[in-house]
Amino acid sequence: MNPIVIWGIGGHAREVAQLVADIEARQPGTWALQGFVVDDQATTRNPSPLPGPVLGGMDWWLAHPDVWGVVAVGNPAIRRQITQRLQRANPQLRFATLVHPLAWVAPSAQVGQGSVVFAQACISTQVKVGQHASINLACTLSHDTVLGDCVSLGPGVRLCGGVQIGDDCELGATATVIPNVVIAPRVTVGAGAVVTRPLPEGVTAVGVPAKAK
Repeated sequence: MNPIVIWGIGGHAREVAQLVADIEARQPGTWALQGFVVDDQATTRNPSPLPGPVLGGMDWWLAHPDVWGVVAVGNPAIRRQITQRLQRANPQLRFATLVHPLAWVAPSAQVGQGSVVFAQACISTQVKVGQHASINLACTLSHDTVLGDCVSLGPGVRLCGGVQIGDDCELGATATVIPNVVIAPRVTVGAGAVVTRPLPEGVTAVGVPAKAK
């Protein structure tokens, strides 16, 4: 059984904790959740209960290099900052890749370290998912789609074949990207938007069809 910690104590962190519990329920002996790690101890006032103790901050994780971990922060830019800090402090830290037992990942697909894939997600043939990505409930990634690092997909996002999503992008719930569209890094796509054309770096796009604001 592999010990694992979760960075964060917000809603996304609690969802990842449930993901860990679901994996362990279906595949006993896989993970043992040790607790949560967070820099700002003031955030422990979060009223929502956590299924484990708050162990400490970055120093705790660095003092336990044998423990696996995952950075469960929804915002892609903040997730990147945290993972980079951890990797600079200790390049040997181990980041877990978590795939829900009710998700489907094609044998030819690749999911990078530190990424999480929630229930009912479908990752099809020859898809490549970068590191520290979050693939939320019921997302579909069709053939040959490529996701960069630290991408966040909200529930029900649909990426058609050949789509390319750059680093640090965030796509809101049920957003759709039609085949072969390229989205540059650090783009935000609003919930329910339909992306029919390439989007340049750093824009926010909303609507049907999606237009940069």
